[in-house]
Amino acid sequence: MNKDSRLHYIDNLRSLALLLGIVFHAALAYSPFFSNIWFTADPSTHCLFDYITHTLHLFRMPLFFIIAGFCSALLIDKSSSARFLHHRSKHILLPFIVFLPLSFAVYYHALSFGAGIANPLPPIFAVFKVIKEPVVSTMHLWFLWNLFQFCLIHWLLKTTDLLGNKFDALSVHPLFMWVVLPIVLTFSLMGQSIPFPAPDKLTPQLWSYGFYGSFYWLGVGLYKKQLLIWSYHKYLWPLILGVAISLTGYFSLLPAAPSLDEVIAAATTGYFAAAGELHVLHVLSQGLSVILLTAITFLLGHRFLNHQSKLSRSISNASYWVYLIHVPVLIYIQIPLINTNLPVLVKFIVSVVVTLLIGQISYLLLVKNTWLGALLNGRQTKRKVIQSA
Repeated sequence: MNKDSRLHYIDNLRSLALLLGIVFHAALAYSPFFSNIWFTADPSTHCLFDYITHTLHLFRMPLFFIIAGFCSALLIDKSSSARFLHHRSKHILLPFIVFLPLSFAVYYHALSFGAGIANPLPPIFAVFKVIKEPVVSTMHLWFLWNLFQFCLIHWLLKTTDLLGNKFDALSVHPLFMWVVLPIVLTFSLMGQSIPFPAPDKLTPQLWSYGFYGSFYWLGVGLYKKQLLIWSYHKYLWPLILGVAISLTGYFSLLPAAPSLDEVIAAATTGYFAAAGELHVLHVLSQGLSVILLTAITFLLGHRFLNHQSKLSRSISNASYWVYLIHVPVLIYIQIPLINTNLPVLVKFIVSVVVTLLIGQISYLLLVKNTWLGALLNGRQTKRKVIQSA
C-alpha cells in the first residue's frame, strides 16, 4: 500500500482534537479547580468538569503534535526541505504574526465587554486589577509558535543531515516509546506545576522542547514506519488498563485548586510554582497518563476513523480557523451566561454548540475561497492530509 494512500484518520484525528479543544475550553468555565484561573469562570460549577478538563488536557495537545510531526514528515517526503520551510513559514509563522496582535485586541474587547455585564465577575478579573506588569503571553496561539520552532529544528536537521535518515525511525522503537519517552517527559515536567501549563511565552521554553517536541518527533517516526502502527493494536487493552491505574493515581494526588494569591503570583512571574511533597510521584503518574491516553486515542483513530465524509471534510477544512477564533468566541458566549439561572450542563452544551456553529459558518462565509483561507490551508485541492497541521 502506498505510504499516504489512506490517511483520512490523520485528518479526522485532528478534527477530533479540535472539537475536544472547544469542549476543554468551554468546560474550564464550570470546573471548580479552574475557577480562579479562567476568564469566564461561572459561579455554577460541577466536579464533573474537573475530570473532563484534566483528562482532556493530558492528551489533546500531545495528539496535535504527533499529527503535526506526521504531516511534516509527509511534506518533506513529497517535496523538499526548502519547500517544507517555505510552507511552514507561510501557513504557521505568518498566521501567528498576523493573528497575535489581532488576538490581543479581541481579548481586550471581550474582557472589557465581560467586565461590563458579568454579575458576578469571574475571580480572574480581580487579578487583572492587581498585577502591574503581566508577562506577555502568546495566549492560545502558543501551539503555532512552538510548532514553528519544532519545524525549524526539523528543517535544520534535515538540511545539515546532522543525525542521518535513520534517526526519524528511532522515535517508534519500543525502547524509545517505553523507556526514553517516559524519562524525557518526567524530567521535562518536573519543574512545572500540575496540571502542566501552556508554554505560552515568546521566549523558547526548554521543557516544551522535551515534552511537546518528543511527541512531534514521535509523529515523524510514525509516518516513516506506518506499517508498525497495526502491530501496536494488540496492546490496546493493556494500555486501557494502564491508563485506568495511572489516572487513578493522577486524580488521587491532585493538589488543591490554586488560590487567588497563587494566580496573582503566576501572572506576575509567568508560571505556577511546582509544589507538594508527592510532586515527583504525581509527575510520574501524569506523564504515564499522557503517554497512555495519547496512544489509545491515536490507535482508536487509526482503527475507526480512516474514512472520509462530507461532514468530516468540512470540519477538517474549517479546523484551523476555528482553532484561531474559538477562545474569544467562547468568552463572548459564556460571559452573558453567567447572568442566567440555566443548569450548568445546559450552559456548557450551549457554549460548545454555538461556538462550533459560529466557527463553521464564519469559515464558510468569510474564509473559505478567500485569501485568508489560502493563507491558513493553502489552495483547496483533493489532499489526503491537512497541510497546516
